[in-house]
Amino acid sequence: MGWNTTVLVLNDALHEIENDPSFGKRLGFAIQQNHMRPGRIDVPVGCHANPVTVLEQHHADQVAMLAVGGNDGRVLGHGFWQDSNEQLLKRVADELGYRLVKKPKR
Repeated sequence: MGWNTTVLVLNDALHEIENDPSFGKRLGFAIQQNHMRPGRIDVPVGCHANPVTVLEQHHADQVAMLAVGGNDGRVLGHGFWQDSNEQLLKRVADELGYRLVKKPKR
């Protein structure tokens, strides 16, 4: 199946990314580095220090749940591709030490 990588792109730098002939090589290198040493890896482009960030990698059989905003991203947890949305939420809540309970019907 392989692996999937989550990458955050700051749209403000798209013009620099489009015109950078070596961006693909730097992004590929950052993804390889993230696989060997998990954690955020920024990819500089032009005058931007971190317009692209490799956030995480996971096996294709898994689903990564992330929160993205404020020019940043966080991994909340992982599930499996067969899981329903409810199962994914319950799994992540459990990993964080919570129990997810459905609201009663009115």
